[in-house]
This record gives sequence, structure tokens and C-alpha cells, in this order.
Amino acid sequence: MPKAAEQASDSCHTCASLKRFPKSLVEQSSEDPPDLVGISYVSDVLKRNRQHILVIRETVTSYTSTCFIKDEKLGSLLDGLIHLLIPLKPLNGPSVVVRVDPAPGFRPLCDDSYLKQLNISIEIGRFKNQNKNPVADKAIAELEDELLREERDHYPLSENTLVIATTRLNSRLRQRGLSSRELWTQRSQFTHEQLAISDMNLIRAQHEARNKNHGFSEISKCSRPGRPSPDISIGDLVYLYTGRSKTQSRDRYLVVARDGEWCFIKKFSGNQLRASSCKVKLSACYKVLNTISVYRNPRYSQKVYNQESDCDDHDKDSLPGPIRDLPPARSEPPPIIICENIDDVENQDEPTGQPDNSLERDLTHSKSNNEQDNKRVLRKRSELKTPARFKDFIAF
Repeated sequence: MPKAAEQASDSCHTCASLKRFPKSLVEQSSEDPPDLVGISYVSDVLKRNRQHILVIRETVTSYTSTCFIKDEKLGSLLDGLIHLLIPLKPLNGPSVVVRVDPAPGFRPLCDDSYLKQLNISIEIGRFKNQNKNPVADKAIAELEDELLREERDHYPLSENTLVIATTRLNSRLRQRGLSSRELWTQRSQFTHEQLAISDMNLIRAQHEARNKNHGFSEISKCSRPGRPSPDISIGDLVYLYTGRSKTQSRDRYLVVARDGEWCFIKKFSGNQLRASSCKVKLSACYKVLNTISVYRNPRYSQKVYNQESDCDDHDKDSLPGPIRDLPPARSEPPPIIICENIDDVENQDEPTGQPDNSLERDLTHSKSNNEQDNKRVLRKRSELKTPARFKDFIAF
């Protein structure tokens, strides 16, 4: 019985959407580094004291630029990106890529024609990845610290305060012993002398340091081993381990494609399937076991089911014949004659001088309509006779 209950729980979609799982090790990885300095950027929006600050950072040198925007709508984000990126790149230079979050204001910018004319491309991070834009998140955290040092009171910031805080952020020394401004301009921020810095060595050292730190970061977050990759194929219904929250159960997804250790899923919204798909790892998904078996009649053997399931083995003679015609519609039933007075029936049964041909006329009429179904029913005299025990009673 416990095994049957466990099997029923594993095959229940409601139980799967509410099930709790222990934390496990999540494998971390980094993307390929850029080939040059100044062609890869990240962007995000900082909301503070009812103000919106657009932040842009170069991924290799961590050089940061900021500006105020009115809101997070498409037009404000477009103007802010152009205002910050144009001073950092030549107009006729190579194309730059800006990685952003899948926010509603950033999504339409992927196909913006004006940005393409300026050689600016927008890259959207993976929607189901919680660490989809880590460089931008780090830039937001560092800028908030600088703003707290500059303006402790919770008042709206001014343009001068934001510029001073951003300049101090770019002047702070980092792990390589140089500030972001020195790496960007290749000049000392104290003497303004030229520094001997190789961009390729800088890019290679940064990528190696990130890959080396992944193992220690994984163990510090969770010491348990990682989850194995499940056997998922196209058409399976899956759930995400990280999809459950305190107030909402996990959403259900349909696997539409596979690419190695990755799969593409579409979300179910009620009974409808979303048009957009998400890319997730196989180890982040788990599917509900399908244990529903087809009911079979025990009177039939397995051989009978196999023969019925194979449609190619049937001959024309074994196929059922055509459906027979339905019988004609049945006419209304003949009426039943009920005599309220018993004496009338007794008088009818007494012999008279003339023969009674009423019964023959009725039978002739019924045979003309339907000989078998429409026969007139007459009650016998014995059925209408008063019982012997009621002879002493006087009928009124």
C-alpha cells in the first residue's frame, strides 16, 4: 500500500507542483570572453527614492557610466542607452553588444532599427536563469554603496551627486591593482602617464580567474552533490526545481526541443501554451512519471489485444458488415378500454339475437395499420367480475 501511494503521488501534477526539494549543488559557468576591450557591455536600471538611474558597465575593465531616466519605458531606455554608449564607442567602429535583463522595456530594443544603424546590439539574458546578468548586478550594488557614502539622507539625488559617485566608483582600485579608469584609458589616474597594459593579457587573466573561482563558489553555496540530468524527450511535461515560491506553485512546461544538455520549454498558461520558449538546463527540470495503464478485460487474452491493435492484419472478410437499417418507427400503442360500470360489460357479454361484429371491425382496422403491434386489447369478463368476498356489500 505505501508503494502504491508513493506511485500515485509521483504521477500527480498537483503534488509535483507543490513538492519541496532540498538544495543541491548548481554548476556555474562563464561565457566566452570578448576579443577586444570596449565591445561588450551590460546594462540595468537602479530605482532609488522614486528615481530611475540607468547603469552601463564595460565587462573587461568594469568602467561604469550612469544617467537619470524618466521611467523604464521603451523611449526612455532607448535615449539613455544612446546617451551613454555613444561617448564610449566610435560611430564607425565595431559593433558593440549590450546584455540586459528580459524586462518589458528592453525586449523591443533587440529589433530596433536605429540602434542597428549605430552598431549597437541588445542581448537578452536567459529568462529562467537567476544569475542572468551578474556583471550588471555587481555594478548596481557597488553604485548603491557609493551613493550611501556620498548622500546618507534619503533625498532625491541631483545630477552632480550622481556624477561624483560614479567617478569615485571608477577610481577605486580592483584586484589587478588598477582602477577601472586606468584600465579603460591606460593612463595613471594620479600622474596621467601612460601605462603598459596588454588588453589580451587582461582578458585572459580575467577569464581564468572566473573559471578558477567557480568550484569554490559552488561548494560555499551548497555542499550536496548536484542533481542528475533526467531522461527528458520532446513532448514531456516538466517542472522547474526553482519555480516554486511561498505564494505560488510551480508552473507546468512542455518540452519543444533539445540541444545537448539544454532544452527549450514553453509555459502553460491555464489550458493555453505560450508562444515564446525558454532555454534551461536538463538538470534544472524534473518530469512527472506517467503510470496510467490501459484497462484490459480479463476475459480476453493478450493475444486478442495484439490482434485487435494490429490493423494491417485484418482481412476484408473479418471487418464488420454495414450497419443494418433501423426498424420502422413504432406507432402509438392501442388504447385500453376501461369500463366504469361492470353491469355494462356483463350486458355486452350476454347473447343477443344479432351477431356482434364490432370485434371483427376492430381487428380488421388494426391489421390494416400494423398486424403485430396495434391489436386492440379487451379485458375478459373474469377480470371485471366482483370478487366473492364483496357480495354482501351494497354498491352505490
